[in-house]
Amino acid sequence: MNIKVLIGGSILAGCLMSASAFAGGGGSGNPCSVNRVTSTGTVYYVPSGGSGRYNLLGWGNGTGGSSSTYSGLLEAAAARCVLVAAATTSNSGSGTDVQSSVNAARTRYASILRSPLKVCTSGHSQGGGGSFNAANRLAANCVIAVQPDTVFTTSITRPVASTTDVVCIFSTGDTLAPALPSNAANCRRNSTRYTQETTSGTHFAPTSGTGGAVGAMMRTYIDRWMVN
Repeated sequence: MNIKVLIGGSILAGCLMSASAFAGGGGSGNPCSVNRVTSTGTVYYVPSGGSGRYNLLGWGNGTGGSSSTYSGLLEAAAARCVLVAAATTSNSGSGTDVQSSVNAARTRYASILRSPLKVCTSGHSQGGGGSFNAANRLAANCVIAVQPDTVFTTSITRPVASTTDVVCIFSTGDTLAPALPSNAANCRRNSTRYTQETTSGTHFAPTSGTGGAVGAMMRTYIDRWMVN
């Protein structure tokens, strides 16, 4: 059976703003504002404020989605004082597009990236499963997989490195990429340093506002692994 997990049941597309500024409350100790910048293949959510030097998060969209689908979620993530490089592809499972976006960000924003730099990968649904594959391509420090589909749209090709921290975030109302019976097992099977979190909300929680409880959990791990 071949089932695609779609964002809102349809392919979403649209023109992104070239350089829009968003006020961001990054939380205690993370008071960054965010500027959204479009480029070929990538939309960057660029923080300013805080220490002035930032770690880097690569993002992969769910099937049929775009970075504008997740604009609230990604702006809130960048407001934690993390630079977000969101691949514009709607088929992010292989991790190749996220790899390209992260590598482009390393060059384009070298002057504001931390040294040594911590790189983490993240994504929703197909992009969540693909964040494992992107992590392998990038030798990433961590994976923050949001409601990852590892069954219908994505296969994790091999386990991530034993030094890579991994969290898979699931939600109780998700019927498209639930933890059981297979997704959580696939996450655990491909991770050594694995954590699993369960929140409230449907599969589409990350596409609304800042992502509800799912988005809050994502930001918890951004704070834990990329900021603090």
